[in-house]
Amino acid sequence: MDRPRKRIVISTTRSTAAGLFCGAVALAADQCCARFKATSARRPEAASDALAHLATGLAVALPASSFVREPERFLALAGASATLIDLDHVVAARSIKLASCMTMARRPASHSVLAVGGLAYLTSRLEPGRQTELAVTLGLGSHLLRDLVTGGAPLFMPSRIVELTKHRGLFMMIALALMGRWYARRLQDPHRPRRSNPLVLAPEALVAGARAVRASRGNRRAA
Repeated sequence: MDRPRKRIVISTTRSTAAGLFCGAVALAADQCCARFKATSARRPEAASDALAHLATGLAVALPASSFVREPERFLALAGASATLIDLDHVVAARSIKLASCMTMARRPASHSVLAVGGLAYLTSRLEPGRQTELAVTLGLGSHLLRDLVTGGAPLFMPSRIVELTKHRGLFMMIALALMGRWYARRLQDPHRPRRSNPLVLAPEALVAGARAVRASRGNRRAA
């Protein structure tokens, strides 16, 4: 007989402390990245840049992790979203060489709000109720905000690069983390009319409902 899987819960205090730690790691990695960039050390620069993005994504997502059903999965998705988006540099530069990917005149057009919104919507449709869209939004959002203070990004239009000062970027990063925490708590409200709620509070009911929907579709096709 299979044992029921133990639910992992991250306390608010632990998530806050871990978020502050990840924020400190991100700042330290930023400093290293700037030094390596000044000396044209491409590999250390790329590694420190990836670490900074990963730490920033986790720092933004950790406050919300206390209110999600699968915090480990949630944080893994946020971290992956915060780092893997840079693979679009390979496509834009048409090369896997670091020098080509890291010396482009501007960041790819996929570094935009449109990409964040599109991926968040897609994940919400593919995996409703698992807070996947929130993890993706926080991860990609943290990536874009850091890019805005480290050279800018085509946030709204491919032909226009938007930049922010470090202070404004930090303020917006904190606001994003607080928004994620508020939204994660709001998803737990049983009175909120949203179809993802049944999975948060009663996953078995949503699974049964999904099976019923698939069965009814199969019956209609057979008829």
